[in-house]
Amino acid sequence: MPHVIVEYAFDPPITEEEFDHMADQLDPCLEGRDVRWVQSFLSLDRRRRICIFEAPDAEAVREAYRSARIGFERAWAAEAITDDD
Repeated sequence: MPHVIVEYAFDPPITEEEFDHMADQLDPCLEGRDVRWVQSFLSLDRRRRICIFEAPDAEAVREAYRSARIGFERAWAAEAITDDD
């Protein structure tokens, strides 16, 4: 299954409570579209975040975010680059 990268920007920086609320809203919408969270990175200043998902395509992830009413900057399909490549 392809990977999908989602980019966010937060101004002001995101709080832990806001982060938890976002996840609670988003999880059911992702599950309903066969999207699985893989990994996330949050900048040290809590202003930027990148999430990596396994999903049928980028549009499935975008639809999940829209359904959950969660904003994002971009969502795009990607392939992993490994040492074997």
